[in-house]
Amino acid sequence: MGVFATYSNLMTYILPIICSAICSVFTFFLIWNYRNLAERKLRRVVSIYCILIAVWWSSFLWHARADDPVFLPVDIPFALSYIYIPILFYNIVYYLTYLGDQRNFPVLNYLWPVPTLVIILIATTWISPPKEGIFTGLSPLERYTELFISGLLLRFITAVAYIVPTGLLLSRYYKQTVLQKADTDRKYLSIKSSRWLIVFFMLSIAILLIAFLPSLVGASQWLIWLNALCIMAQEILLTYQVIRRQYLSYKTSYLFPDNEKKTGNNSLTAKQRHAPDNTRGQLNRRAFENYFSRQKPYLNPDFKLTDLAETMGVNRTVMSNFINQTYSMNFKRYLNLWRIREYQTLIKHPSNERKNPYQVMVMAGFKDSRHFQRAIQLENTYKEQSHKGPQIKKKA
Repeated sequence: MGVFATYSNLMTYILPIICSAICSVFTFFLIWNYRNLAERKLRRVVSIYCILIAVWWSSFLWHARADDPVFLPVDIPFALSYIYIPILFYNIVYYLTYLGDQRNFPVLNYLWPVPTLVIILIATTWISPPKEGIFTGLSPLERYTELFISGLLLRFITAVAYIVPTGLLLSRYYKQTVLQKADTDRKYLSIKSSRWLIVFFMLSIAILLIAFLPSLVGASQWLIWLNALCIMAQEILLTYQVIRRQYLSYKTSYLFPDNEKKTGNNSLTAKQRHAPDNTRGQLNRRAFENYFSRQKPYLNPDFKLTDLAETMGVNRTVMSNFINQTYSMNFKRYLNLWRIREYQTLIKHPSNERKNPYQVMVMAGFKDSRHFQRAIQLENTYKEQSHKGPQIKKKA
């Protein structure tokens, strides 16, 4: 039983280290697979964030297995990781809520904490000098590091200094998302796509509170286990969303300029299906319609919104928002309109005179006659409601 307990306690520290290292490696290799510079910066910050958590837990493990000396060599990276993990967390949320924007994360956030803490610690030791017996033989740097690690209030303030701005940033994001002038579907998609970020933020709050509980109620193995589970859940959630590219962006005007002139399907543009990385994610109506008219992706009956988003270099939510804004319809209706037009063109072509309507439907991108009939019925319903244009006659 004693061996099992020792092994269980050891795994409590090892599992978060392994999880952090794996998540860091995953996001690190994705740095070179980016659609715009904001995405590349986000992935780089996520990779550093995960590796710092691995450093933090490695130092924690070293302390747990050591004979509790006053100072250990790992205390300096331990203290630095404790300082910069909340900053990186703030940086991640900053890029998530502003992805596509040209604003950079202020580098001052990384520069001011260490000098400020050094000044506070020097002032603290000057006002209330620690007992020399505890810090005998330690250099000034080691003394200040040990004071920071042992100072519960100072560490708590350092963490809260960036947790609070992160919460305000999220609050502002949701406020602007709800207040923007958009239809119900767009607001629903924007809020639904960001639910994972709420979970991500709440896990961070839980990690912060659990990390300080041992200082108040005493060390407990179940608290360490709980903290480890929350950290692993947070990192896995973040890495999964980074891989899926389900980012947030309510500032769609940065991605889709409003001053683009409306053009027909025959308009040419430099952006094609395989656009270069430095132009991907900068959609406009001309490029979008040119892609549909030349590449005809609607001919594939299994073509999905995620496929379109991947091709155009944006995420699923932004792609859906763009179609809703530009054409006042959802993706499915827009896709079926292209298929209906294709069907009407094909059915009149002399080479298709002897083909039955079902064959032409399949050629136009419909899976079967049922999908075709449904698309026609829905389009006629929209026409009746808007009182514009004649109804589309069914050919089958």
